[in-house]
Amino acid sequence: MTTGIQRKASNRTEELAQIHARRTLERVTAEYDEVVAAELDANPFGPHTDRTARVLRYLRALPVTGKEVLFAPSNDAWAIGKIVIGAPGNLIVEDDVFDDYTAAARTVLRRRLALFVDTVE
Repeated sequence: MTTGIQRKASNRTEELAQIHARRTLERVTAEYDEVVAAELDANPFGPHTDRTARVLRYLRALPVTGKEVLFAPSNDAWAIGKIVIGAPGNLIVEDDVFDDYTAAARTVLRRRLALFVDTVE
């Protein structure tokens, strides 16, 4: 005879989601190294090796809030914006403007990788 609160399916679902998130982070952390970072820096648009693609997929799947994204304020100009729910347009755009799309994308990737490395350490 058991006593106490009965578990619900939603409790188990949440528990499994946490286990999955932890294992995914462990796997991606094990796959990330300087070779992956160099590959992303050299060629941000791909094609990528399997290891690099896994890390990139993980970074892309992170929650939208707080994520840095590219924003085109005009033709042939790109800026970096941070998604902030509640801000006007839910986006805070930096003042710096890039005239090279690849350089802007590379900057966003470097920042996401830096956050990832800081989170893991």
